[in-house]
Amino acid sequence: MSLKDAARKIIVDDMFRPLHIRGEWKILVVDTLGKKIISTCLKMKDMLDNGITLIEDLSKARQPLTYLDAVYFVRPNQENIGHIKKDFGEVREYSGRLYKNAHLFFTEIIPDEMLKDIAKSDIAPFVQTVKELNLAFLPIEERVFSLDNPAAYNEYYGGKMTDKRLDEIAEQLVTVCATLDESPCPKVRTCNSNLDCVKKLATKVQAKLEKYKDADILTANNKSQLIILDRGFDPISPFLHELTFQSMAYDLLSAVAASSKIDPVKNTYTFDSTKDSSLDDNKKEIILDTSNEVWRELRHHHISTVLQIVNQKTNALMDKYANLRGSGGGDPNSMLDMKSMINKMPKYKREEANLNSFIKLAEDCMTAYNSGTVERAVKLEQDMSTGFDSTGKPIGERFVKACVPVFVPQNNGPLFTHYQKLRVLILYVLNKKGLGKHLTKETLLKLIERAEIKKEEKAVNNMIDLGIDIFGTSEIQDRREPPRKERDTSGVFETSRWTPVVMDIMEAVVHEKNLDTSHYPFFHAESQNDGDIDVVGKTSLMRGHGKKQQVMGGRATGPKLIIFVMGSISYSEMRCAHQVSETQTTRNGWEVIIGSDNILTPERYLDNLIKLKD
Repeated sequence: MSLKDAARKIIVDDMFRPLHIRGEWKILVVDTLGKKIISTCLKMKDMLDNGITLIEDLSKARQPLTYLDAVYFVRPNQENIGHIKKDFGEVREYSGRLYKNAHLFFTEIIPDEMLKDIAKSDIAPFVQTVKELNLAFLPIEERVFSLDNPAAYNEYYGGKMTDKRLDEIAEQLVTVCATLDESPCPKVRTCNSNLDCVKKLATKVQAKLEKYKDADILTANNKSQLIILDRGFDPISPFLHELTFQSMAYDLLSAVAASSKIDPVKNTYTFDSTKDSSLDDNKKEIILDTSNEVWRELRHHHISTVLQIVNQKTNALMDKYANLRGSGGGDPNSMLDMKSMINKMPKYKREEANLNSFIKLAEDCMTAYNSGTVERAVKLEQDMSTGFDSTGKPIGERFVKACVPVFVPQNNGPLFTHYQKLRVLILYVLNKKGLGKHLTKETLLKLIERAEIKKEEKAVNNMIDLGIDIFGTSEIQDRREPPRKERDTSGVFETSRWTPVVMDIMEAVVHEKNLDTSHYPFFHAESQNDGDIDVVGKTSLMRGHGKKQQVMGGRATGPKLIIFVMGSISYSEMRCAHQVSETQTTRNGWEVIIGSDNILTPERYLDNLIKLKD
């Protein structure tokens, strides 16, 4: 069972199914997070099958439906409780209520004082159910989650994080563990201990895990591991163009013409299908979701192999069509065989249209790659990030000359965009640091001036707040990062030589079983009873997630490695979790889960970095 399936099971089995009576309908009322969780895990058919006829937004005005019960799925905060009270007339300007009864389901633990407030209010007689699902995150993919906190990056690294917000984030992260029924031992990265919020978050997470175990929500299982990383652990991967299908599509097609566009929020691809005879309308939209078997298979392949695989699938589908037409069996004059053929044709037409959609997506990726300066930027990025050219020769200071055409076009050469220039400049800065030769501010200003990216200058300077000492002026330079794992690059695409740092961490835990504890020690909070840690154990309202071993990917699994990156993760880092997990062929092999506050493309990551202190 995947992470998404586990979340779906909680929603259906613990919220909908106990309330469902055949022939009776209910209204589902959600807040922003609740709506996103529902839309991520279920389809409208699932809602109808479980007796939900309508989904309403808690914060918006709604029509009274006093003959129907309302199922609320919301976060436990004062604003939401206030809206619920209004729905049942306590503070309405007129008497009456919107719904017959209320069934309250909360994404996480509801504080005692809030629960008492509900019990003493006028809505108490209408409240039939109060339950905590401990599900306060978005299961994006089988092994990927998001806490849906877009502002967290600025809060962590811009010095704006409050203790209350950190507590909310810790609670959300612990609900991921609860969904998996895992109580892992937290680890933190020691190389960037100047970020105080890393230790604070780990302290709160550990305390909440203990409370969940005391309340019998979690089993006392410490075989799994939770590693909390600040974004400075790998400053390179978020900037790079990656040419695996999912990463490339989201990077290159999320900011192009409306005729071909990826929406990274809705995870949709919209394209013009006028040249495709198998698709009727001019505009088509497909959802890039793991429920689509073709997307699930293709998303982590290098773009050069994607079209080959799709063409193979198309040829196989054509063979099926040939069989349906009678060339491989069945009597074309038989009414029974003809009826069978007619019944099957729509399915194959859908499969053909689906394959054609991904052919179009791959073609759009290649068009964006071959036009303009992307191809040249990709090769330059690989040399800078690895420190070697495609032949394995160290580039040393040669990359300075390679950067010049990017910043100042030569002989009417191609014009790099501001974002491309900024990506190259940041990699230049990081490469200098990697060579042990820090930049001077004067040199950096000259480069920025030549590149004509004065407005984006803040992105480079703000990297200091990620714990990256680009000028070599602070004590950070005395901290040593763990050495990179040596990899055989023979047979690796020239444009894909860089490996995200998180892959090293995953493989050290899962394969080598030797993650360096001096860099990633188990975290032990000095106190688990801080007064500012707002955790309440109430077994009467808590739900247990069961003591049976969770099943993911169709097999019983062993321990989980849960990696949480504070702020954001990239699509390339998501890929790593899938690839390392899929190498585990035994029933008790490790399962890798990765998540963050947000998932960002390189351009959106740069936007965050530019606006860090705004």
